[in-house]
Amino acid sequence: MTACEMIKTVIIDDNKVYLDSLKEHLSFFPEIELQGFATQYSKAINLLTKTTPDLVFLDIEMPGKNGFELLAEARKTQKSNFSVIFYTAFDKYLLSALRESAFDYILKPINPQELRSSIERYKLAKGKISNTLHLACNPLLSHFNDIISLPTNTGLKFMSKNAIILFQCIKESLHDKPCWKALLTDNSQVKLRIGTTAKEILEFMGDDEFAQINQSTIININYLGLVEYKTRQCMLVPPFKNIHLIASRTQLSEIKEKFDFF
Repeated sequence: MTACEMIKTVIIDDNKVYLDSLKEHLSFFPEIELQGFATQYSKAINLLTKTTPDLVFLDIEMPGKNGFELLAEARKTQKSNFSVIFYTAFDKYLLSALRESAFDYILKPINPQELRSSIERYKLAKGKISNTLHLACNPLLSHFNDIISLPTNTGLKFMSKNAIILFQCIKESLHDKPCWKALLTDNSQVKLRIGTTAKEILEFMGDDEFAQINQSTIININYLGLVEYKTRQCMLVPPFKNIHLIASRTQLSEIKEKFDFF
């Protein structure tokens, strides 16, 4: 694959104001190739069949059939396996979107930071761009180049902060002391220096970007997709949504206090 392979993209939204806003935001991403847009159900189906996109931004509440119904019909007739990012003004559809295997879920109006993170995760998941070259493709992604050093037993491991999905404290055997490990986006792990504490990790990484969800897990909140109060389940965003974690009652209270603004 080339360093900046194009991502064929389609927008489906009946609201022209939001549609034009998203088009403008996407224009800042040179890797996004906007192949078309539709504001009506029938035209949307035809567009998806004609363009065979890689990525579809799909509104949920539309006149007539909604976005979920459109997606179900498109999957029956569409040969290509496109990814879907639902974007809507309502957060009540989040669980339904997850059940539909949506790649991501973004609330209107579009937050540029959320959009950049979502597209970056898409490229990482689909191999559209190499981990080492993606910064050269889009200067707007410079915040991903926040290099930090992790202390290991043999020295320092330098990497981008956003390459870390989470930290977990693991005891490898009955005779070993528990130690913290960093799980990275390429599925590799970095074992931290013995004696490193959760408090030290949070102070070093910044508690505005990392949150402790239980005694042995600290999550990069950029990859946290859902926290369910009743079950205390924490789900990560694609392509890491197969990692399911449970927050402790104490940490859940702190998370609610910190992030639940309404």
